[in-house]
Amino acid sequence: MRMEKIVLEKVCWKVKATTAFQFLQLYYSLLQENLPLERRNSINFERLEAQLKACHCRIIFSKAKPSVLALSIIALEIQAQKCVELTEGIECLQKHSKINGRDLTFWQELVSKCLTEYSSNKCSKPNVQKLKWIVSGRTARQLKHSYYRITHLPTIPEMVP
Repeated sequence: MRMEKIVLEKVCWKVKATTAFQFLQLYYSLLQENLPLERRNSINFERLEAQLKACHCRIIFSKAKPSVLALSIIALEIQAQKCVELTEGIECLQKHSKINGRDLTFWQELVSKCLTEYSSNKCSKPNVQKLKWIVSGRTARQLKHSYYRITHLPTIPEMVP
């Protein structure tokens, strides 16, 4: 709790940033209201959440506005599930969220590319060759000796007020 307080003080207690996940929840619930009861299970929120997590693994998506990213994911899922009745709902959400059509199309293309790569075989197993550290013999000797020179510090006791 002490560390949490320090972090909050550093950000001046401004922690009300809305995330893409929150927009995803909001957009999903609004769209679900417009679906007939028999079609409500056609769009799975857990799947949308997994798609958002996959996108967050790519640094490029840190540049996207959270609202645009969330709407891009939902719009692609609606296209994939062929929920034509929700197309108007997406347009309404786009208008009320003040999302530019070009921005939405741009991020939809990136999301689509990311999800295609994420579900492909090349993404399932990392290239072991890229995961190896290659260091010179001199560096390896220095690292080996420096490891034994590390002094272990004692644990700092917590002060209870």
